[in-house]
Amino acid sequence: LSVGQYQLLTDIDPNLSIIEQNIYVAAAIKGITYDEASKIKLNEFKELIEAAGNMNVKILEGLKINNNIILNGKKYHLEHNPDKLTSGQLLDIINIRSIHQNEPMKVIDSLLAAMCRPKDKGYGDDGLNLNERAALIRDIELHLVWNIFVFFWNLLNDYLGDTKDYL
Repeated sequence: LSVGQYQLLTDIDPNLSIIEQNIYVAAAIKGITYDEASKIKLNEFKELIEAAGNMNVKILEGLKINNNIILNGKKYHLEHNPDKLTSGQLLDIINIRSIHQNEPMKVIDSLLAAMCRPKDKGYGDDGLNLNERAALIRDIELHLVWNIFVFFWNLLNDYLGDTKDYL
């Protein structure tokens, strides 16, 4: 499951009927449109929904924090220590969080994009803007970045208040 797929799954409207929700689940898992997912034969559809129902991200919390990922064939470092972020990274993170303070799943891709920089280079030295980098993050397997995201989100909740007061 990729970061983007997980974000699609967590963004499904719970007010929809269960069948509609499940069609969106199938679309997210298979990487297809809602219309395409609505045409899946019931036996395959049932298997997809059962597999999604068995998914448990809590299992990922036992994995080691991974500071390195590959984006676009290049090595990147994910900085999970807020003290080592640049002011530009901090500004991007503050802006992302200000819009989605209580919606961390909606911004996994953007926050990870703001946390990463090319290995042995500075933030933004890849020539990509935040949205372009976030688009690449959506293709990363969730298990590779889940723990660093959770760790960083929780740590940042305390850190940002202290940093704003300090600045």
